[in-house]
Amino acid sequence: MFEALGDRLAAALKKISGRGVLRPEDVDAGLREVRLALLEADVNFKVVKEFVERVRARLAGAEISPGLTAPQTVIKAVDAELVELLGGNSEGLRYASHPPTVLMLVGLQGSGKTTTAVKLALLARRDGHRPMVVGLDRRRPAAMEQLKILAERNQVAFASEIPKAGPEDVLILDTAGRLHVEAELMAELKQLKSKVKVAETLLVADSMTGQEAVKVGEAFGKEVGVDGVILTKLDGDARGGAALSFRVATGERIRFAGTGEKPTDLEVFHAERMASRILGMGDVLSLIEKAEAAVDKEKAAEVERHLRAGQLSFDDFLSQIRQLRGMGSLESMLEMVPGGGAIKGQLAGANTEKEMQKMEAIILSMTPRERAHPELLDGARKRRIARGSGVQPADVNRLIKARDAMQKLAKQFGAVNRKGRLAGLPGIGGFQKGGAGW
Repeated sequence: MFEALGDRLAAALKKISGRGVLRPEDVDAGLREVRLALLEADVNFKVVKEFVERVRARLAGAEISPGLTAPQTVIKAVDAELVELLGGNSEGLRYASHPPTVLMLVGLQGSGKTTTAVKLALLARRDGHRPMVVGLDRRRPAAMEQLKILAERNQVAFASEIPKAGPEDVLILDTAGRLHVEAELMAELKQLKSKVKVAETLLVADSMTGQEAVKVGEAFGKEVGVDGVILTKLDGDARGGAALSFRVATGERIRFAGTGEKPTDLEVFHAERMASRILGMGDVLSLIEKAEAAVDKEKAAEVERHLRAGQLSFDDFLSQIRQLRGMGSLESMLEMVPGGGAIKGQLAGANTEKEMQKMEAIILSMTPRERAHPELLDGARKRRIARGSGVQPADVNRLIKARDAMQKLAKQFGAVNRKGRLAGLPGIGGFQKGGAGW
């Protein structure tokens, strides 16, 4: 997300030079480029003007801090203002002191309310609650059925009307939408809100629509009242204009970000972390949180023991691949790694999800004995495995080499670091542009 904006800001900040005190001409030149970068990212003109002036005020006569260069000093100021511009959010769901907590999702048709309802339910479940999604969209054909199927697929309770009582302590209401803002829609939502004790009203908005999403936010905020925004499809938003304009234009904070199609692809919108991603400095904390949520600690400990003993099996390798996939797309994880943008650029055009599925198919085509004893894999076995998984023998050889490389690295550097955490996961370092190898 925000690739175009991040690239432009990086290019703008590289042009700044100076020693000791930042010269006004250095600041002017740099901020001129920052301004253009933001405007090209579809950020509202008034928001850009205010942002640039606030950064300028921070830099006026600023001494370069010990250990920092002139560009780093400017980056520090831009980062601080980006956090402010993005709303400073760092909180997840708010739960009512007296259950149930009722969350009402509002927004236009196609913004992603239905899938977001299930994603929020999974977040609530991870917080230790018992969620239920409630389908109230009786206008869009098959809306109720879609929500029911998604809920069942993820073992989430579903209802077609608001229950009077039950074991669930979080109710997520998927309301009807329209193709555009209209009075009838607003009246329906206000009526529903007057009848139900809603803890939070969250606007679901499609970030890909840019400033149109901001206009929708203003309308819903004025007519219905919202307590926060969920921006969907941020994984496809290279510009970021909506995200950077929402706080100023609507007065509401972005609370959550939809970053993909998987049920787990919804994350708390941490403003500080998002600003860091935009500036190419990564987001290691979010990466760690994803890993902790996805990794089976018992299985990881077993893989660690096998690595230490030099006995990494393909069952271990398969476990690591599945846990890596459970953390989300490889591209989204690279955004969280400092400097990961460069690696992501090398993967342009590669279908990394497809490549990991291919790895999994190859391993599943092995016999249990072959998975446990990789040394058994001779030419005949490799050809049989290739036929069974629908790949070429060369693909099988690449997987074997990837497993061997991981085992070799484990022996050289130790299977785990001093804190007892695995040094890495398979598949990242070996992907080459175009998916040519692992």
